[in-house]
Amino acid sequence: MKILIISDTHTDSIAKLPQAVLEEAKQCDAIIHAGDIVSLQLINELMTACPLVYAVKGNMDPYYNDERLPEKRMLEFDGVKIGISHGSGNPAGIENRLLYTFPDADIIVFGHTHKPFWGEIGGVWFLNPGSPTNKRTEPFHTYGVLTIDNGEFSAEIKRI
Repeated sequence: MKILIISDTHTDSIAKLPQAVLEEAKQCDAIIHAGDIVSLQLINELMTACPLVYAVKGNMDPYYNDERLPEKRMLEFDGVKIGISHGSGNPAGIENRLLYTFPDADIIVFGHTHKPFWGEIGGVWFLNPGSPTNKRTEPFHTYGVLTIDNGEFSAEIKRI
């Protein structure tokens, strides 16, 4: 299974996403968006590229009473447990706070910092895809691709 991981898009349309992200989406089995979407229209449009789209609400997202945009969610693919949360507050220590939120996760997908990261902390793998549209102080726009096969997983941060 191949999963596109994005966050912090801060846009209302897939037309505003880089072409590389859209091409990757068409080759994936699912998309995970870790918040700061800004408009549910983006989620609806992403579903035209890949029908399985899972998202969470970020701190910049307006309030929606919509089950497609919970504060956090837990998914499981091929026995791999994935916790998803945008994250909040000070970026320092965000990973530790997320460990308490998802004590049973194998992987925690998050955003908020706009800093791409793939690594293990406290026995849990963390994946922050950065942002494909708003890199802030980072040198590149980025997104992530998570691959799961027979309970084994790997991820890659891709530069745009």
